[in-house]
Amino acid sequence: MTEPLQWSLDELCDHAFDIFEELASDNLSAADYTDYQQLHLSRGFVDLKTPDDSWEELYPVSLADGDYVEAWIGLSAEAGEADKVLARLLLNKDKDEAECFAQWRGQS
Repeated sequence: MTEPLQWSLDELCDHAFDIFEELASDNLSAADYTDYQQLHLSRGFVDLKTPDDSWEELYPVSLADGDYVEAWIGLSAEAGEADKVLARLLLNKDKDEAECFAQWRGQS
């Protein structure tokens, strides 16, 4: 049996941005989407993290196997401003698994 093909960290970042940009206009407020469109080239960021247990409460996933990574996407801070996280995405590290879960800014 062969090992599943895993995304590299750079590929995961690109994959997260691709998903975010495809879905952002439908899931962000008009103000947040406009901010992102205007500032993404100079202040856009993606930060990969180990997922916390809150995902298991929201979606039918098991994080025990370490198959997932959490991507925070948003706009970096200006002087005196906090970072603005626009979305948290839960991505499978396996290239053959297309599932992705999202929590958008403003959603509970």
